[in-house]
Amino acid sequence: MGVDRVRWQRSSSADWELDVGDLPELRVGYQDGLIIGLLPEPLGPDSDGQQMMASDMVDVAPDVMVGAGIGVVQLSTVGLVMLHRRFTPLVQSRVAWAVGIRLRRQRLLAGADPRVVMTGARPTADLVPAGVSFSGYPVRLREDGAVSVVEVWEVLFPALIIAEEPSPA
Repeated sequence: MGVDRVRWQRSSSADWELDVGDLPELRVGYQDGLIIGLLPEPLGPDSDGQQMMASDMVDVAPDVMVGAGIGVVQLSTVGLVMLHRRFTPLVQSRVAWAVGIRLRRQRLLAGADPRVVMTGARPTADLVPAGVSFSGYPVRLREDGAVSVVEVWEVLFPALIIAEEPSPA
């Protein structure tokens, strides 16, 4: 599991700019886990319930966090998953959540798969399953007239193949 097997890339999108006051509130303790955005009804091709209604934090060990996030976002009632490490500054997690919401909305409007997994801190290569890569989003963050750049990451994963159970004959 070497560093060279994980692809890290920066997105070409340079228009990410947010105000600190507009960032979503997140209440997380000093813990590792997944923050999960839940949908009011399952995600489906004609589903009208595409607005996330709540979020919840689930404790997950760092060594399985990336894979767990990819698995959880496949659930029909999940709209967004964020990997949160206890040492990640809260503002980075809040920016990652805001970018994830925007990415999800853009994909819904484009008719693309809206499932998004984000992180405010890029995990080390030894914690990343094979086939997973990351796209970085530099975000200009404004606060009281000052602008700083915060980089957050989207987890890019191959499509999962779900085997159908054979129907009884």
